[in-house]
Amino acid sequence: MKNLLKTNLKNYNAFAMFLQILFFTFALILIIQVIRLQIFESGKLKLKASHQRQVARPVSFRGIITDRNNVRLASDITIYDIYAHPNYYHDTPVIKMASVLAKHLKKQKTKLYEKLSNRKHSTITVAKNVDFDLVEKKLIPEVREKKIKGLDFVKKSKRVYPQGSLASHILGYTNFDANILAGVEKTASKNLSKLPEIKSIEYDGRGNVIYDFNTDPNRVTFPPTGKKLILTIDSTLQHIAELELKKGLKKTKAERGSVIILNPKNGEILAFAVLPNYNPARYNRYNPSIVKNWALSDVYPPGSTFKILTVAAALEYGYITPYDKIYDSGIIKIDKWPIKNHNYVPGKEPGLIDLKYLFAHSSNVGSLKVALRIPKNEHYNMLKKFNIGSRTGIDLPGESDGILPKPKTWNKVRQATIGYGYSIATTPLQIVSAVGAIANNGIWVTPHVIKYKKEDFLKNIKVKRVISKKTAMVLTDLLADSIDAKTSKAGRIPNYRIAGKTGTSRKPKPNGRGYLKDKVYTSFVGYLPVKNPQLVILVVIDSPDTKENWGSTVAGPIFNAIALQSARLKGIEPDRPLKRIKEILN
Repeated sequence: MKNLLKTNLKNYNAFAMFLQILFFTFALILIIQVIRLQIFESGKLKLKASHQRQVARPVSFRGIITDRNNVRLASDITIYDIYAHPNYYHDTPVIKMASVLAKHLKKQKTKLYEKLSNRKHSTITVAKNVDFDLVEKKLIPEVREKKIKGLDFVKKSKRVYPQGSLASHILGYTNFDANILAGVEKTASKNLSKLPEIKSIEYDGRGNVIYDFNTDPNRVTFPPTGKKLILTIDSTLQHIAELELKKGLKKTKAERGSVIILNPKNGEILAFAVLPNYNPARYNRYNPSIVKNWALSDVYPPGSTFKILTVAAALEYGYITPYDKIYDSGIIKIDKWPIKNHNYVPGKEPGLIDLKYLFAHSSNVGSLKVALRIPKNEHYNMLKKFNIGSRTGIDLPGESDGILPKPKTWNKVRQATIGYGYSIATTPLQIVSAVGAIANNGIWVTPHVIKYKKEDFLKNIKVKRVISKKTAMVLTDLLADSIDAKTSKAGRIPNYRIAGKTGTSRKPKPNGRGYLKDKVYTSFVGYLPVKNPQLVILVVIDSPDTKENWGSTVAGPIFNAIALQSARLKGIEPDRPLKRIKEILN
């Protein structure tokens, strides 16, 4: 018995020792684990915990785009994509789920039932781009109330354009799925997408916000947003330009048209209308030819509006004076190539003409004679100064260089035809910015649609003198006097004197060889008021179909309507004596 007790005691001591060793071993492991977690892996675990408390928030907004007066032109809204996961609604009646979804999404219940009953896929797309308020205020509350499982509501942002198609070719569009952007949406994409540095929001296991002293209430409600972009565009002037252009296209049955309104003093584009236009939110539903900003990318022979630059070059270099007379025979042969005026009548040649007559009657013979007085290299260099044959550098994508042949290729006929706007090709933007330099006392400024702060202006905008102030002032007087001397009403509006010029040119064939029959470009470019030019306006109409397809009869009336309304809205002081108003209107 005694031996048995000794044996049991020995066994108990051994067992107790085992338990003590086991306990201390377990305690040691715990201590080591605590040391590892608290010291060596604390940083990693804190980060992991932070991630678990921060629900992934992929929704962010691009910056809004406004006009110069803070009218919103583009912004983002939140919408939902809805998905179903069959693995998670096995105990939910599918008919119940289909009934709720059909009611709110306006879909057929039977089709939804069939779709949701298909358990071959782990994820089923129920609907995309669903209205935010519909989901938040109606659908989700009912889903929760009826305890429907397996539905996933995924937030995402959508770009919207509150003004519809207004300024569509300036704004452009976005498609991040295909990585396609256009307009200022592309030019300024980096800043529009640049999000502010903000403290992340933390959530508990049920998705509720964990508030602390640093939690921003606005951040809880609104997604982070990129930088705001302000344009130089004036929505009111843009609307006027598009409306009057639309009326003109309808009246003349033209294919397309463009209007650009420019502030010559700083290069700001106040309106840039291109028709037909499109809705940027649905750009993919339109023909690419409509979506393209052809006033930037396509070139055309500017015709008689180019005579302004021909005379500017000759005056600046001293090869003609404002008082010179030129013999206009109505028709002339250059290297056996006959060139005549648009209104040439045999036996009724104009004879000696001055520069005012040249502009007023758009003399081709007079213009080519002026051009031929200028040495080829000097003529070419002056046109390059005006940025003909070069991109203006506008802050929009897709700009064309235009076509200006090198002077070594200029024979006498080519230089002569360049004198009145042929043998070259420009964009409407090049013409309006070149004439803008004359309106700005000879100083050319890069045209632009983004409103820059003072410190950024000179970084992005080029300012250069093209011709002297004296030459610019002489040209302005000649152009204004020629408008007053014309029988046409193009460029003649109450209260304001306008310096301007009409243009009509034949439309080249798509392959560049020859011209299309009965197809022309008509245009009018002018600036006002003559006393202190504040607006330069160019109207270009492609392929009008009327009895009289001229710049004065097609583009001129559109210019007049836009110029008068724009001047009044901008509060520009009149510069025409009141006694002349009745003469103009009669």
